[in-house]
Amino acid sequence: MKKLFSASLLIKILFIFIIVIFSSSICLAEESGKESKPFEPILTEETLPNEVGEWDLRFNIDYSRYDDEIDVTLPHLLLFFGILEDIGTEVSIPFLYRKKSNVEYGIGSISSSIKWKILEQSNWLPGIVLGVELGLPTNSFIEETEEKAWGISPYIAFIKKISDFSIQGNISRSVELPVSGNEKIYSTNLNLALIYPVIDESLYLLGELNSSWLAYQINETWIAPGIKYFLRNEDCIAFAVPIGTGNLSSVFRFIFQYQLQL
Repeated sequence: MKKLFSASLLIKILFIFIIVIFSSSICLAEESGKESKPFEPILTEETLPNEVGEWDLRFNIDYSRYDDEIDVTLPHLLLFFGILEDIGTEVSIPFLYRKKSNVEYGIGSISSSIKWKILEQSNWLPGIVLGVELGLPTNSFIEETEEKAWGISPYIAFIKKISDFSIQGNISRSVELPVSGNEKIYSTNLNLALIYPVIDESLYLLGELNSSWLAYQINETWIAPGIKYFLRNEDCIAFAVPIGTGNLSSVFRFIFQYQLQL
């Protein structure tokens, strides 16, 4: 099947985003450089770390179906907290339900990440964050073509407020180290999120692009429209319907998210 995206095209998309951010920053240079409160996209890793003493707990349900095959992450628990000024961490614990020839349920690959904000957002520049994620080989059931593996993913992320819009994203280089000692698997991942407030501080519309590729060939790409609503303070619910491209175009996928501040 013909690929709808190529690695070079995605790199061009990222480049255009950077140009838009920089150009818009020049146009808005007279406006206040105050950084808006951290906002978490639905699929994309949020850029900014939590403040010291700030704890957030998130529950995700990620449902996908192709013909009679069903994969559900239920629940996917994520805990975010700040440990030092401009430094935060995250712990991810997914539970997987899979229905194919039989039904399976078990724990997925647990991971943890740490992020460090090295540049504050200003009139001229986006906020910049460096991070690294470590994955553990805890998956309780895997496909015949898969292996349990350690994973490490260093990344660089940005966030920029442009008028009412917020743009954030990241690019990472991941390596999987199979516990069997087989060959390492390298991948590159690009994630972008555009956020617009419909009702300020309450209701937001989101558009996200999430893509990964192996050896310069697209592995998977999702384009996800979504909506997020804040119930009170930082507690919120969100919905997204990721649309796959290429071989994923026949997959129905739906994400529900609930987050509360502890």
